[in-house]
Amino acid sequence: MNLPISNLPIENACGCADTEAVESIECMCPATGLVQIVGRKYALRLLTVIGERQSIRFNDLKGVMDDMSSSTLTIRLAELERAALIERRTFSETPPRVEYNLTTEGRKLRQSLFTLSKYASRKSDVSKHLAE
Repeated sequence: MNLPISNLPIENACGCADTEAVESIECMCPATGLVQIVGRKYALRLLTVIGERQSIRFNDLKGVMDDMSSSTLTIRLAELERAALIERRTFSETPPRVEYNLTTEGRKLRQSLFTLSKYASRKSDVSKHLAE
């Protein structure tokens, strides 16, 4: 029995259903790389702390992130810089001075994360209420 299976959605290269064939399905795959970056330990906190200030120096960040080792801080800052969420500015002074600030994309992401946080908070409140 050879029945056509034309009703099945076509898969994109990422494996998601074709959004043109099924309008209710949205592909979340473009967010995967971003989630891998901001999902790292301390990344969200760093975006928050850096975003609260116009610019911040490494030692000031280290003071705020007191439970984080210097090597981990260096790694996370480099990852966020490679993702173009923060920028690192080096000043030719003695001693050398380095400052970090959010890029335009970093500011946009930070604002989006506040929206997501509000959603998560509401969802948590509903879950607590239902558990009672």
